[in-house]
Amino acid sequence: MKKWKIVLSLLVVVLLFSSHSFAASKYSYTTMNFNGRNQKVRSVPVLIDGKSVVSDIPSFIYKDSTLVPVRFIANGLGADVKWNQKNKTVIITDKGKEVILGIESPDVFINGQKQKLPNNVPAPKLVNDSRTMVPIRFISETLGYNVSWDNNKGIVNIKSGNGEEAEVNNISIDNTSEGLLKVKISGSKSFDYKTMKLESPSRLVIDIPNSKLQILDQGKYDSAGIINIPVGQTPINQVSASQFTVNPNVTRVVIHLTEDIDYKINQSSDKRNLEILFPKEANEVEKPEIPPVITQPTQPVQPSNKFVDIKMENVNGDNAIVIYNSSIQKINKFEMANPNRMVIDLLDSTVDLEKQKKYDYNLGVVKSVRVSQFNPDSNYKPDDKIVRVVLDIVDGSNPNVKIIPQGNKIILTPEKNSWEGIDFSKVDSERKLIISALKDTKYNVNYDSIKKVLEISIPAENTKLNNGTLNVGDNLIDNIVIKEELSYKKVLVNFKRSVIHKVLSKEIDNEIVLTFIRDMDVSPSERLIVIDPGHGGKDPGACSPNGTREKDITISISNKLNESLKALGYNTIMTRYDDSHLELYDRTDIANNNNADIFVSVHSNSFPNNRNVSGLEVLYHPDKQEGDGSSYDLAKMMQDEVLKTTGFYDRGIVKRPKLAVLRTSKMPAALIEVGFLSNEGDEALIKNSEFQDKVVEGIVKAIERYFMEY
Repeated sequence: MKKWKIVLSLLVVVLLFSSHSFAASKYSYTTMNFNGRNQKVRSVPVLIDGKSVVSDIPSFIYKDSTLVPVRFIANGLGADVKWNQKNKTVIITDKGKEVILGIESPDVFINGQKQKLPNNVPAPKLVNDSRTMVPIRFISETLGYNVSWDNNKGIVNIKSGNGEEAEVNNISIDNTSEGLLKVKISGSKSFDYKTMKLESPSRLVIDIPNSKLQILDQGKYDSAGIINIPVGQTPINQVSASQFTVNPNVTRVVIHLTEDIDYKINQSSDKRNLEILFPKEANEVEKPEIPPVITQPTQPVQPSNKFVDIKMENVNGDNAIVIYNSSIQKINKFEMANPNRMVIDLLDSTVDLEKQKKYDYNLGVVKSVRVSQFNPDSNYKPDDKIVRVVLDIVDGSNPNVKIIPQGNKIILTPEKNSWEGIDFSKVDSERKLIISALKDTKYNVNYDSIKKVLEISIPAENTKLNNGTLNVGDNLIDNIVIKEELSYKKVLVNFKRSVIHKVLSKEIDNEIVLTFIRDMDVSPSERLIVIDPGHGGKDPGACSPNGTREKDITISISNKLNESLKALGYNTIMTRYDDSHLELYDRTDIANNNNADIFVSVHSNSFPNNRNVSGLEVLYHPDKQEGDGSSYDLAKMMQDEVLKTTGFYDRGIVKRPKLAVLRTSKMPAALIEVGFLSNEGDEALIKNSEFQDKVVEGIVKAIERYFMEY
């Protein structure tokens, strides 16, 4: 009997192990070197707010806990991550909490308080001799995020709670005691909004970013998920609402008007309710008596409106720029770049000016105003009468101007100028940033080399800096963000590349002066290159007459490129590692979310109408000019080097301003078209493994050269 018990016990153990082995076969495994030996571990996908965050080294399970690269914490959760080389500690800061962990140490400091990691939580580990892995659940929950484990799919889900959304839960139409027609929009929490006037037919569009449409009465939705509320009272025909976009979520409310009419918008102090008020008939505006104009029957009808003047006035306690007209004015508005301008076209209007008039009004982001009689372009009919008002915007600022028509006036309230108190200059390779303070003040400067962000903290009481984003237009600096946190003004300088910075001002000073230069002494291990094999999955790309598919060529070349770059010590991420399908924007999201240094997209060309067409092209987005480390320079180097290694026919580099993967990448990006599948000679070369090696050799040389020069 005892022998039978032993046999049964052994059988159970065997079955358990067999079962485990069978079940685990559906998961992905990888080998990592830590604790002095190579270990096979199970890879685990991690989703943040339902979206995968890709890293160059996979997350994996160790002792029932998921470990992720510390870069993941910075890029995925947006936390501030620093590495103390001396103490071998990771410092993670987010949501007012500071978490400090040491490599292989059970001790953790949370806001300065020492405690032990829970028994089941492994200490941070150094993997493959260079990458720090940290326990994601412990860190996420300590910082206030929700973490769950999906056992069926074998994935970790993290809900960040960033930018918690408002729910638009009620839309109503009512009459006020003043005889006005009111549209009321209510939300579960405070919300912002943007308005837009459309014509033919007349509509007022209200967009509510970061919100979901959640009307409780589901019967109000039609089959397309749109709510239509009939009104039938002048001037509103109906009100409709829908979830305009998802990820990001935007609720759109459209008020369909029977006529173009003035309106007023009020928002409650808690910003949870929005009221749009309309008069039930068009405003009666007292017009000056104008004697009838006697015209010949063949002459066009005179415009009904006349530009009067532009003034600086105090409106409801705020300074504003006010356009005066002879009567109620219809307008078109749009933005223009290089330089930044806000254009307001006054329709059916004239102005008594022989040449352009300039007003030296400096208010917020507006530095001057110009007005003239505009000669109609292709957007208008040849006989249209247009008065054009141009707001010149401060360089590097967004043209954010609130425009409110009010009777015969148009009130313009520009956003505050975020450049006030900040001076940026460039001399050769050096950039200089000067921040003015109200008095001698103490400040802190911290540089995060992983996120490439430099933060300057100044007591808010000692500066008048305005919140906002400054577009620098520089190949080294992406932008400068100014925001207020607690009692400090934070100036965040977001770099495109690694830099060396110097603080030239004193510890306590009334001017904070910093300089930046490109850090040329950066090892390959500090570089991240994203490789994008074109097409994939249901999208085969171009196909040759012989059946060669572009997606197979691109993954083959990309795999070789990935291996070559890794062998040189570079960090790499491929947008796809197999025959899977990716949307265009998902490809650049991977690069942008991981702060890649370079984005390389691999493709093959095709021109079936002329099978004699052959050769190599490299595509780029014309964002900058030659010589500043832009996409142009990367593309030019790639074309040059691949031509040298392959002897391909040179078709040159090509501007592609509308190509999604080039247009949306935040780093220098190039798309290489390796030959033409429609050409038999090119096809034979492209399929050849040795030729692919030569292509890869050229791309690698171009990348190395780019990093040497920029």
